[in-house]
Amino acid sequence: MFLPCVFLRDDDIWSDDEVFLELSGFLKELRLPVIYGVIPLRLEPRMAVVLKNAKKSDPALVDIVQHGYQHANHAAAGVAKYEFGPGRSNDRQHKDMSAGLKIMHRSFGAMFTPAFIPPYHGYDRATLDAVEDLGFRIFSAGKKAALSGRSFLDLPARVALNKYAPDGTPLAFDSRDMIAQWRRAAAGRGVIGLVYHHRAIKGADDMTAIKTFFRFLALLRDQGHVRLALFSDLLRVEKSGRERCR
Repeated sequence: MFLPCVFLRDDDIWSDDEVFLELSGFLKELRLPVIYGVIPLRLEPRMAVVLKNAKKSDPALVDIVQHGYQHANHAAAGVAKYEFGPGRSNDRQHKDMSAGLKIMHRSFGAMFTPAFIPPYHGYDRATLDAVEDLGFRIFSAGKKAALSGRSFLDLPARVALNKYAPDGTPLAFDSRDMIAQWRRAAAGRGVIGLVYHHRAIKGADDMTAIKTFFRFLALLRDQGHVRLALFSDLLRVEKSGRERCR
């Protein structure tokens, strides 16, 4: 029987704000593993300690990965945002990615999982070349077509749990919409990536909505309908030569 394999990704991580602490604690209670996309240049020392302690205390519940370099938008006005993309030279992209990687290694050592998430999900061929050259094992962007012919695993996050208005303003979280998106994604095969931004949670209603969805996901897990995984889990499965999901 096909069992959907799911990963959860929280992007834009750099400080231990109250929303992060509340939601990460809730996910730990539910035993839901989370991949935290850290912005290297913004990373605050106290947050590095929080993440290392979380990984050390329960490695099966936390992955720490790289999310860009400084999360700056380099796109021209009217063009889809990107930090890594067509308006930047191959050399500049490589240098920024490499500088971020050095920070991640220095901050987390062996606790760092070699995965790269491009900010705004923007990238081009030069981005992928840099990812490959620097030895990242996983690339995770958005809903674009799956990549092939590369040495890394392509694990896109195809479901965005929170949405934004055209001007970039976060919209309210909606548990019914999240569940509907999940059901559409679960009708397919392979790894289902779910991405959210805890920084987009603006109040009690948003927090209630996303917690409701996470309870739903935990129930599916407990009933044997899905399997939750970290990037590090998927790398170990890939190395063993077994199928990632059945």
